[in-house]
Amino acid sequence: MMKKINYSIRILTALVFTIFLSSCSNDDDSIDTLNVYSATVNGSNLSDGLSNVALSGSIEIAFSHTLEAEAFEESFSFSDAQGEANYTASLGNAGSKAVISYSGLNPGSAYSIVVDQSSLGENGESLNTDFSGSFTTTSEVEETKTPCTSATADCIEQIEIAEGASFNFYSSYDIISDQEYTWEEIEEVVFVIHGQNRDADEYFRYMTNAVGDVGKLENTLIISPEFKEETNAADGELFWDNNWREGANSGNTDIAISSFSVLDDIVVYLSNQEKFPNLKEIKFAGHSSGAAFVQHYAFVNTSEAAYTEYEFQYIVANNQYFYYPDGRRYNEDTNEFYVPTDCTGYDFWPYGYETAPSYVDGMSQEDLLQQQITRNTIYLLGTDDTNTEGTLNTTDCAATLLGSNRLERGRNIFTFFDTFYTENNQELIEVPNVGHDADAMFNSDEFKNILSRD
Repeated sequence: MMKKINYSIRILTALVFTIFLSSCSNDDDSIDTLNVYSATVNGSNLSDGLSNVALSGSIEIAFSHTLEAEAFEESFSFSDAQGEANYTASLGNAGSKAVISYSGLNPGSAYSIVVDQSSLGENGESLNTDFSGSFTTTSEVEETKTPCTSATADCIEQIEIAEGASFNFYSSYDIISDQEYTWEEIEEVVFVIHGQNRDADEYFRYMTNAVGDVGKLENTLIISPEFKEETNAADGELFWDNNWREGANSGNTDIAISSFSVLDDIVVYLSNQEKFPNLKEIKFAGHSSGAAFVQHYAFVNTSEAAYTEYEFQYIVANNQYFYYPDGRRYNEDTNEFYVPTDCTGYDFWPYGYETAPSYVDGMSQEDLLQQQITRNTIYLLGTDDTNTEGTLNTTDCAATLLGSNRLERGRNIFTFFDTFYTENNQELIEVPNVGHDADAMFNSDEFKNILSRD
């Protein structure tokens, strides 16, 4: 009797062990297998026969496991009879979803999407078989835009800042007048701010030449604001005295709008992601008085904090009026910083925090300091901008305390931050053999290198 019981126990044990091995084997299969849960093109299920697909859009493929990015890119193909499509691939949803953004597909063409059977998963999981799908694009050719570069009235756009208050700017695309178009091609915006002559058309020409030379004209929106004086402003247009470069309010009757607020309003317009879905970077570049505007706008503006999805950068070229966050100034004779005692008002705006314009209301001196330290600011200096005659302010002590000429004033403000706030986000770039010349500065190799940075 005992022998039969032992025999039965042995059989039962073997059976349990067999089930255990089978279970483990099934678990291993589930770990090693990668499945496609869903695939869509612009929100529609990807199935053979899908037609009338837009020439620009996105494909999403959801997998059962986290993918290894490089392995997916090697196994993925997207093409028609004329060759591989123009696309970029990225991973979302904690790495389990492949997102393929495409553009410029051929109209009325049949496209195939294939993911080869291979180890795509982060832990070696692989597809059991190739995944594939196909669709046909729309036969309608999508509208494309040609940049406006003429620096004439053809390139002028007008935006309403407030009821009865408008503002003009030169623009490489008709972003205001064409309300129906989606600006998918625009990836970057460059604001270029004119000098004291208020020649926004010339500055627009300088910048379109520079951006064109680096091959980015099609994907860059160039905006050259025109801060008009009263004699040149039409009814309903905003105008300013020379203090436009300091963020002062407009001189219009019953309308007080800071020159800084105008740029904020344009940024708000550009932040519409339905109209500008691929915008990533916003640059502000100014020369001379325009540089003074940009240096101050860099650390006071409310736009950068409001739109953290964009990368902001400020290029200050050949400025003479710098804001310092405290009362220390640089002595070029002793190469030391000190606190002046013989210049009343040297820390008044635009040199310091005192008497700041109403735009700054609610911001403390410490707030501005922290923003000035952290915001991406480049001092672009012509090494020949040393002339002490002409428009350089050599009479007001508040200005002369900044340095002996524009070149030294730029070097001094950089030295200030490099000395007292070493963890700053500022950079000094010098342009050899160039003086006080906006065209030469913005079309220098040094500035073009800034434009070409990824």
